[in-house]
Amino acid sequence: MTEDQEADPTLVRNQPALRTSSGRIWLVAGGVFLVLCAIPLTLVLMSPGAARPMAWITLIATMLLYAGMIAVRLGAADHARRLRWLAVLMLGMAVVALAGLTVCTMIAWSRVP
Repeated sequence: MTEDQEADPTLVRNQPALRTSSGRIWLVAGGVFLVLCAIPLTLVLMSPGAARPMAWITLIATMLLYAGMIAVRLGAADHARRLRWLAVLMLGMAVVALAGLTVCTMIAWSRVP
């Protein structure tokens, strides 16, 4: 990597959240994201239907990824590696939640006459 690339603040790897953060903001953002994902999943769980198992799987997987974020934040010694892992786990939460909610919606809509 050249010196110009390292000084360029627009590069993804040069963002402050991946360089200077303590990791607390990732936990806050992940917790808010988990709550926001849990709301529609809880609504699916409260309604009868075939989408309930998928909602459980999605909710549990999202909670496990958040627990992984907590474990990484508390356990990882290398600062840069810790922040990268927190970002990856947050993206994983987003992918799991989006896929799970999409499948729940497809299941629910497949029952509509």
